Amino acid sequence: MRPSRRSLLLGTTAGGVAAWAGLPALTASADPLVYDSPQAFDAAQAGYLASDPQNNEVGLYAWGESYFLLSLLRMYEAYQDERYLRTFEDRARHVMATTDHARHVKDYAGRSGKVWRTAGNYTAGHGVLPDGTGKAAVQVRWAGSRSGESTAEVSNVADGLFDLVLRNPATTTVVTLPGVTLDPASPTYVVTAVNNAYNAGLRWTAVDLREAPAAAPAPAAATITFQPQFYVFAVHTGMVAFPLARYARMVLKSPKLRRGPRVRFAQQLLDAATEAVAFHDAEWVSRPDGTGDYVWPKGAPIPFDGTIQPYNQSQAIGQVLVELFRATGNPHYRSRVVQMLKAYQPALRIVGDAYVWTYWPPYSELYAGYPKTAGISEYTPSYPASKQVEDLSHAAISTEFVHAAYDAGIDGGPVTDVQAFARTFTHKLIRSATEVWLRVDGTGVAVPANAVQCARWGEFAEQDVLIYQQSLRVYDAAQLVPVQGSHALGIAYLNWAKNSGWRNK
Repeated sequence: MRPSRRSLLLGTTAGGVAAWAGLPALTASADPLVYDSPQAFDAAQAGYLASDPQNNEVGLYAWGESYFLLSLLRMYEAYQDERYLRTFEDRARHVMATTDHARHVKDYAGRSGKVWRTAGNYTAGHGVLPDGTGKAAVQVRWAGSRSGESTAEVSNVADGLFDLVLRNPATTTVVTLPGVTLDPASPTYVVTAVNNAYNAGLRWTAVDLREAPAAAPAPAAATITFQPQFYVFAVHTGMVAFPLARYARMVLKSPKLRRGPRVRFAQQLLDAATEAVAFHDAEWVSRPDGTGDYVWPKGAPIPFDGTIQPYNQSQAIGQVLVELFRATGNPHYRSRVVQMLKAYQPALRIVGDAYVWTYWPPYSELYAGYPKTAGISEYTPSYPASKQVEDLSHAAISTEFVHAAYDAGIDGGPVTDVQAFARTFTHKLIRSATEVWLRVDGTGVAVPANAVQCARWGEFAEQDVLIYQQSLRVYDAAQLVPVQGSHALGIAYLNWAKNSGWRNK
């Protein structure tokens, strides 16, 4: 029998609900939702749609719309109710009508693809120092949070020298560079001074924009504002294109759904997902050992340009490739999926009888760390070793990919051992009757806002119903008022698991 809401909410064990006292709360509703019901999903849908996202400029599609679109497909699988498909189709039309190409906007490289660019906290900001004649001379960059709010203040201008003060609201540290110059031959050359100020916490870098850098009059005193740069992340494309491709495959392979206008729309979405994935082909790297990943291009205005992307980001596109393979049978897509699965294997450690893995691939530059002398990255010239264990929310992208490959019959050897991944949840993530750990090795406290993301592991309820039961208890304890796309997906998975939605996927 399922524990009552009262017993869950009044739990007083050291590891139970009482342990959440003082942590950020999720507002409770007057009439608690039954989270594995269609009514709860209706509330989640209303809460999400109230945000009315119009583009992905600050990641709203990648981390909101993508989850909502997938939630509608999971609700259809749970109940076979076509109203969920109709809502999906309306939202998908909106997403397709707001690609960069449709909006006539471009990324940093001048491309306007059928994808969804972003900026904000995800990309670097640029500020341009002119010389004394007003011509652009030096580009100063901040590759971290709130990049567009950075400033470079020029003051105390005299005899070709000036002071430069760099500020960004994400850090309280102000970088002051006195007596710098535009002369590359000077020991106080401003580009060298800015680059010497760089460290992992102060992401300032600079480059000279002039064709022939030479001594020049100092810029006039001014405060220079920064402009955020636009970039199309493979992970964003993958998150948004996955439900589009999945819908297309569901319709085109289903005798029940393959009819009338829906078939034409499914083909349009299949074409759209294909084009979106192809936009990132230049980032794909295959290796002689049969592995492959997406790698950020060096010089792209983002943190960690030039490095191998973390598992969850490559695998976000991987899940699209699975659906494209299932829809078309094209072996090219299967080949890439297999390479990704092989690339995942070095990170997977059996601890007990469950998988534990790291955020960064163990063969990646970020995992090992790298010095400035390595010349790996322009915007993040050096970085310490980053061997952190994956967290439950990012891990849910990886596990979605693994299960998609398993469902498609793509054999990844031990990497497609879905039982081991299910045990990661049941043996590592569960902390108490109403709580989960933050990281997949069973460490870190997941506050309620993080904890509810555990329901995104819901596809593994097919392997172990405890995943559904624990996720439901977490939602009941948090008394979540759903407003985010990820909340809608979590609630959809609770419905999906309750109704054995795997029979219809």
